[in-house]
Amino acid sequence: MMDLPIELLKQGIKRGSILLSDSFEDIDHAKFFAIVGVSKEAVAGFFFINSRIHPVIMSKPDQLAMQYQIRKDNYPFLRYDSFLGANELLVRSVNELAISMRDGRTSIVGQLTEEDLDILLEACRRSDLFTNNEKRLFFY
Repeated sequence: MMDLPIELLKQGIKRGSILLSDSFEDIDHAKFFAIVGVSKEAVAGFFFINSRIHPVIMSKPDQLAMQYQIRKDNYPFLRYDSFLGANELLVRSVNELAISMRDGRTSIVGQLTEEDLDILLEACRRSDLFTNNEKRLFFY
């Protein structure tokens, strides 16, 4: 358990942060995810990292185009080269995330490389999966 103040924990929640959390109701295990967008109250682009691309996505070209490979060499906490699924924009409040960090359910494990983050942001800005408002709020 961390007894750090919520405001201090919030400072670690920023674009490019990679976190590990078991606080997802519909997932029965801890998941890595990257934060790509941050507004004053929320984080988004909350993109999950998976060891493989889900078969359902293989038949959806727009979503398949947003599966970004990240290399184990750059991210020591990964067991294998993996895929960051930037095909669905999930939004969480910064407070909720900081509270789950304080409670020990979520931890920051790394940071996307500058190159990976730049490529990912550019892909998000070009993608038709996100509205212009979402792009303005989270990807610029």
